[in-house]
Amino acid sequence: MDNAIVIDRGGVDDVPALRDLWLELHHHHAEVAPQTGEFVDDETSWRVRSASYREWLADPRSFVLLARAGDRLVGYALVRVMEAGPDLADSWRVPETVAEIETMLVTVDARGAGLGNRLLDAIDAELERQGITEVIVGLMPGNDGAQRLYERRGFQRRWLVLARGAWT
Repeated sequence: MDNAIVIDRGGVDDVPALRDLWLELHHHHAEVAPQTGEFVDDETSWRVRSASYREWLADPRSFVLLARAGDRLVGYALVRVMEAGPDLADSWRVPETVAEIETMLVTVDARGAGLGNRLLDAIDAELERQGITEVIVGLMPGNDGAQRLYERRGFQRRWLVLARGAWT
């Protein structure tokens, strides 16, 4: 199946098509990380996430990659490119511009055939084209498959966030 999947760059006009895949990830997060707090309903989740996507994609350095099997969307990756700023550079040296993989998802039926690696290859190629060497990604605790994929690709723990209070 993986060879039949085409990965293309999308844009802000493609954001509405990401809804069902985002909600698949939203439900996965709720399943693997219930300890993180009460999850919002689907409509709230999509309203907030899609607004973020539109905002991030307004920067021409940021990008979304769409993975399609025929006419069906089976995965995507949205990468935000930004200035590092003092909040990233207060403890270690970082380049002026960094990228963050805000979302990467492969649908359940398309997993296991290397599509996650192909999306990461396409991300790496675009970041190399832009001259960006620093990329970060955040994961929900319990998203073990994603963690293994990123670690196999050279990602390492950089910081850990703990929380206490109303949403735990």
